[in-house]
Formats: sequence, C-alpha cells, structure tokens
Amino acid sequence: MQYILNAIRRNGVFIIFIFLECFALFLIFRKNIYHETLLAEASTSFTGFTNDKISAITNFINLPATNQELQKENAMLRERLVHLGIKNARTKKFTKTDSLGYQQTYTFVPADVINNSIIKTQNYITIDKGRNHGVEKGDGLISNKGVLGIVTYAGANYSRAISLLNKDIKVNARIKGNEYFGTLVWDGKDARFAQLTEIPKYIKVNKGDTIETDGKSPVFPEGLMIGTVVSKANDNVTGELKIQVKLKQDFGNLSHAYVVTNLNKIEIKQVEKSDTIINNVQ
Repeated sequence: MQYILNAIRRNGVFIIFIFLECFALFLIFRKNIYHETLLAEASTSFTGFTNDKISAITNFINLPATNQELQKENAMLRERLVHLGIKNARTKKFTKTDSLGYQQTYTFVPADVINNSIIKTQNYITIDKGRNHGVEKGDGLISNKGVLGIVTYAGANYSRAISLLNKDIKVNARIKGNEYFGTLVWDGKDARFAQLTEIPKYIKVNKGDTIETDGKSPVFPEGLMIGTVVSKANDNVTGELKIQVKLKQDFGNLSHAYVVTNLNKIEIKQVEKSDTIINNVQ
C-alpha cells in the first residue's frame, strides 16, 4: 500500500495531466457532432474486427452443423425460384408481379452475425457487411428461418441492426391464409415470443397459424416467415386481439443472415413523402 502511495506522490502531476487530457477528449467527442461521428465509426470498426475474430473461431467449431443448415436452405431457395418462375438468379434480382401489377425487386447480401444480444429490452445485431458490400441504413435483415431486424447503421465493413427483440421496433405482419395484417412488436419479456397487435377481435385465429411479412413496407418482401400463433386474448383497452407468436428463429443461436435491399425503396419513399407536401399545400 505504501508503495502505491509513494508512486502516486512521485507521479502526481503526470496523473493529473492524463486525467485532464482524457476529460478534454471526452468533451470534444461529446459536444462535437463531427468528432462524435468519427468516434462511432472507429468504435464500430474496432468492435466489429474483434467480434469477427471470435465469430470465426465459433463458426469453425460449428462448421458441420452449419453446412447441413445451408444445404437445407439452398434446397428451399431452389424450390422458391421454381415456384416464382425465375430462370436467371445470377442477377440477384427477384421480381414478383401479381394480377394488380404490384412489383418489388430485392437483392440479398449474405452476412455473418458477429455480435447479438437477447437479454436486454433493446437488443441489436452486428454483421460483417457494410456500405462496401451494398448495405444501407433501412435495409431488412433476415435468416433462412425468418425476420431478424432492420439495419440502423451501416459502416464501411460492418453494420448494426435493431433486432426483432427490441421494444422500439415495429414490423408489418399478416396471418397467412386470411390476409389480415397488423403490427408485430416485442414486449421485452421472452426472447422466444413476439406479439401481433391491431387485429380485429372478430377475426378467426387458430393456434399454429403462420405469421409472415405482408410486403406492405419497403423493407421486407411479402411471405417471409416470422413465427406461429401459440395463443390469443382480447385486449380490454383497444378491443383488439393480442396474439402471442412463437418466433421461428432462435435468436440465441444466430450465426448467418441476409441483408435485404429493396431496389425501389427510394422511389417508394419519394411517393410517400408527397402526402406531406399535399398536406402542407392544403
């Protein structure tokens, strides 16, 4: 103890200097948007690099099981291509046109999940793809089992996505078969379940019904799996059904993902922005 106190007395000025330097840097990065952005970029890159190495070791250990899962996924995708009548998948553009002329075009970028939290009320996912790979803020994030989240920050080589297990996210979803749609949210209680809201109470919903994306937002294509109904109850406040959904994806065992980019999202946002312009004119 005496040795430590002596060391502090000998280097007191130097310690105060270091403290003041740290405090000055804290103020610079805290109060200046430009420096704060640089710090966020550097922090994301460093954290991503570290998590990337850890993820590489974990993925190597789980390689046999991963290969089996990828084989199943390839088989499912081939079946979907045949079903959609798509002959040229090399363009990475998947287009579907129905009788109403509705059309969406998406690209899919494979990515590895290098960090993922599930125990907080606001969880996020970090992936090893960024702007250099075509990832943009607002893109969707999915796996071969279902919806994962939405990209909120795209760095040069890494990106962060708000997880479906986050109380701040809302995803348009529908009940497969009857086309009624609502909003999927997470109550922050159990990582295995989410809640489908805004469904009228007179709608018939059965245990085991599939919940999927409805394609009404520019983020996700329609028909992507989310989960299945396990129970339902009347919401006494809203008078609507509150449906408990068991998520298809086990977020505690997440290693691979796909970034979904809607090639028409800029045009869609411009069209939707016209509502604001009209209201301002009125």
